[in-house]
Amino acid sequence: APLVTPENKPYATAFSYHLLSQMQPCVFTEADRLGKRKGLPPGFAGLACRHCFGGYGSGRFFPSSIKTLSDTSKTLNVLYNHMMRCRKCPQDVKDTLEKLR
Repeated sequence: APLVTPENKPYATAFSYHLLSQMQPCVFTEADRLGKRKGLPPGFAGLACRHCFGGYGSGRFFPSSIKTLSDTSKTLNVLYNHMMRCRKCPQDVKDTLEKLR
């Protein structure tokens, strides 16, 4: 299921809408239990890059609180930086994100 839908568009900036439309919901699994993520329970909701999702540890983000999620430097910037580096993200998507930022 998509993370954002066209009905969400009026409530977001063009940049955040386009960025979040590159993501899909995912859940934390035992295999994700590395580094900073150790304390999260299995099934914890997260965001996954829809271009590289499924690869080992790639493009999955688990903001651990509303405070983290609402802090653009911790969420949108992190997702944007991932998109710019993601080998599977199409160049036109990167170009659009760069223009909208």
